[in-house]
Amino acid sequence: MDPLFIYMAAASLAVILLIGALDKIRNFDLFEGAVMAYRLLPMNSSKLFSAVFVAAELGAAVLLLIPQARGYGALLALVVLGIATAGVAINLARGHTDVACGCGSLKQQSAGLSWWLVARNGVLLLIAALLFLPQNAFIDRHLNWVDGLTFFGSTLAMLGLYFAVNQLIESHVKLQKLKEI
Repeated sequence: MDPLFIYMAAASLAVILLIGALDKIRNFDLFEGAVMAYRLLPMNSSKLFSAVFVAAELGAAVLLLIPQARGYGALLALVVLGIATAGVAINLARGHTDVACGCGSLKQQSAGLSWWLVARNGVLLLIAALLFLPQNAFIDRHLNWVDGLTFFGSTLAMLGLYFAVNQLIESHVKLQKLKEI
């Protein structure tokens, strides 16, 4: 496999986690409220959990961008995404869908939880797991300027696809709720 895929995956995942962490920091009270609404933790531990979760998300984003620490960043990303996905799945299984997912755009009114969020996070978990492949699984080659252009273009395309999927999930959930009325 070409090493460029690892760079694109790490950069895309880092940007997604970084944007999520910064939004949670900016709107920490709203994020803490979303954590409480999941009803998975004792009320008095939600502030601590929220702070640790945001720190882990931010740490994963930074570590993914450092080649020597990428494995640690991928592990931390797997933990963060795994916890978030488990929280969504547990609430969906309980039938508790009118909860803001707490995964981005905290200022906007969230449409609620959906299995599409679990699927989206599954793809992100797969990308994080890809970063654990051993170095000998990749072609050893020098990167050139065309690779730089490919890296930036592909990373931007992956991010655009991620945000488009988020918008589609949000619209789908809102449409389903309108059908119920």
